[in-house]
Amino acid sequence: MRTIQQWKAQKFTGDRAKHASWIEAKIGYALMRAKDDKALNDPNIRNFLEDTYIIVLRAKLQADQGADKLHEEWGGRLRTYVSPIDNTTQTYSVSVPQAYDPNVKWPLIVNMHGHGWYAQYQGHPAPTYSGAICLSPQGRGSNDYKDLGEDDVLEAIRLVKEEFNIDEDRVYLTGGSMGGTGSFHLGVHYADQFAAIFPIVGNADNLAWTERWGWNRLFPGRFDNMRTAIQESHTARAFVDNLFNLPSFILCGSGDVVVPPAHSRNMVEAMRKEGFTVEYREYPGVGHGGFPWDIQQEGLAWACGWKRNPYPRSIHWKTSLLKHGKAYWVRIDQLQMPLEFGEIRARAQNGTQLVVATANVNAFSFQKPSQLFEQDQPLLLFIDGQGINIPISNNNDQWIQMKRDPNHGWRRASDVPLETRFKKVGCEGPIHEVFMQPFAIVIGTQNPSMEQAWMDEAERIANDWKRRYHGYPRILLDSQVNEEHERTLNLLLLGGAQDNLVSERQSEVIPWSHIRALLESANFELNQQQNDLMNKPDVGTMVAYPNVSNPDKMSVIWTANSPGAAYQAWGRFGNWFNWGVFDSKKYFDYAVYDQYSATPETMLLIGWFGHDWEVPTGKYFFGNPTLREAAGAQGYPEYDEPPANQDELLLVNLKPTKIDQMRGAIGLGRTFFGEPMQGGIGLRAPAVIEYNIDKKYNSFTSDVELQNPNESHICHMREKGEAVNFIVWGDGKKLAEAKVDWKKPTATINANLSGVKVLKLETQPAGGPAWLHMSSAWLKPTLSTAPQKPAK
Repeated sequence: MRTIQQWKAQKFTGDRAKHASWIEAKIGYALMRAKDDKALNDPNIRNFLEDTYIIVLRAKLQADQGADKLHEEWGGRLRTYVSPIDNTTQTYSVSVPQAYDPNVKWPLIVNMHGHGWYAQYQGHPAPTYSGAICLSPQGRGSNDYKDLGEDDVLEAIRLVKEEFNIDEDRVYLTGGSMGGTGSFHLGVHYADQFAAIFPIVGNADNLAWTERWGWNRLFPGRFDNMRTAIQESHTARAFVDNLFNLPSFILCGSGDVVVPPAHSRNMVEAMRKEGFTVEYREYPGVGHGGFPWDIQQEGLAWACGWKRNPYPRSIHWKTSLLKHGKAYWVRIDQLQMPLEFGEIRARAQNGTQLVVATANVNAFSFQKPSQLFEQDQPLLLFIDGQGINIPISNNNDQWIQMKRDPNHGWRRASDVPLETRFKKVGCEGPIHEVFMQPFAIVIGTQNPSMEQAWMDEAERIANDWKRRYHGYPRILLDSQVNEEHERTLNLLLLGGAQDNLVSERQSEVIPWSHIRALLESANFELNQQQNDLMNKPDVGTMVAYPNVSNPDKMSVIWTANSPGAAYQAWGRFGNWFNWGVFDSKKYFDYAVYDQYSATPETMLLIGWFGHDWEVPTGKYFFGNPTLREAAGAQGYPEYDEPPANQDELLLVNLKPTKIDQMRGAIGLGRTFFGEPMQGGIGLRAPAVIEYNIDKKYNSFTSDVELQNPNESHICHMREKGEAVNFIVWGDGKKLAEAKVDWKKPTATINANLSGVKVLKLETQPAGGPAWLHMSSAWLKPTLSTAPQKPAK
């Protein structure tokens, strides 16, 4: 590996750079499989290492000689590409039939792996088929092939098509568990790219989670409509209409306790109701896997028997994001209102007519493929009952855009005045979309009282990114940002105009006055005074808006009035639907928060800009006063280091030197979900918190507890299996441990800290599926100079 890295350091370009990256990945995979002495005792592993060594040695020699093709492993071949989003190297695996002939078009089977947390090289090696090329993408790990995972799959498909002769009309999606989820998700949002899908035990319906696990249950004051709109936007069942031209073979087991069969059943029921092509097999004696081999072969054979129809005569399409707006020869370009689906029905008839019906669509485009329309005749277009003549066009591939004029109805877009700013693919919000294009985190350094706080938060975001995607994102100081950065990158700006030079420039166009006016109108509801509210030390804001240097790019400005308002705030918002894929996800375009904010209902203000990036044309919600009053305040540690002459210290008052929690922010003085818990530390296992106590204390004591938030029911599976281990470490040595479950949800831990410099508090899932765990807590963890208490 060192030799290859030295070789790569020569900064090759073109094929040599690509080949160097491939070889490095193959070595990395081999080293991962042989990571310990126990593995090396396995003769299969030793043979694999020897084979890999020979393969990469030959490949390097071939690359040095400028060969176009390299000697590679049989079966799945490990490939790489560098993602422009974060400059990280991503892997995928591709298998090629021995009979492959580049002069013949070959089917492509996209086989997506199941959930493997954040392990590298997932999907490798790809299955091998004698009659088809098979791609197994990494999918950015384990995020249901959504967001960055979705982008990864599409990029891997593009690269395979570039390298091999693929039949565009015979590309198929399949996979089990999370791979089945990806088949559903990519199928409903990119149906025009595939011929058929074969999802196996995939999750597809948030309602199935609610029914089985008790997630997202109703409670007084809950923002039901807003939460439902967000949940529906990332569930495949809500977009089932998009499968009108995509045959589906769906397989599940009645005994599945991981992904309940209701996911598959609900999809099948919805598809059959619409008369779509769907085959369904449900095995009563099977759970989350373990299907007979013949049914898996049958499902794949059935799917591969279909050929894509790229020109359906009728189209029915729904989307919540413009990036998912294209369907064959129709495309939704602009929505009227946020938090609502855009929907279009289009029907080509008689070769010279197009009938279109829309809902919540402000602009759309269409093509006139010769397979459906007479090219030498004008087109009569009917949109929502309005007739428009479209003259003859010499370009069959041209996209003809129509736009809704508030005064004259539907018109050619070129005849409607262009807004100063408008939402578009790549710049449409919400805040989380800033990470879906090449981006940089920009740290504000202009305010001495906030500079370290922003440094710490940038490190927190970067470490979480590294955990998930095996590489760090771009991070810049505001003084390092140049014109090219602002023009070519999305920007996450830490610090407002007073803290960050770039935010100062970007803030000029953000409608702050409208946002302030909304808060002013809510004074009575929030029981706050406007003159005090926006300047309170615990208040912060997050706002997404088009970049002033390039309206095709997006900037997110995160402001905070104090280090406490910035502390862990990026991770505090996003655990709203419990599924780990959505951790820390910002569903909104803008928000104003304070120390009581955790859920949508406890924010001061949360909103979505309209299609023109203005406040009045969008939607917004004020926090619920009753729920805010009942919420716990997120604390900010008083001490950076242990105070002198203090015999006892609650740990919530001492700033940790390290917080490593897989999911979101720890609660200080409140639970993980934001409920009051004086002196406690709320978390979601697994989590590690470290403190420098500098040998100043002799004992530690704390009660520990398994908890359940107001918005979740303790389902049977959690009640039966959920358990958490609480462990106290001192300078790397285990000092004390306790386990809690729903039979015994509380316990007490005492530990001797004599001579301990570094204290580590760890929680680990100890029973039941880790992804199903809710919250737990250290209750008033206390350091004392007194000796350890005797065990009870």
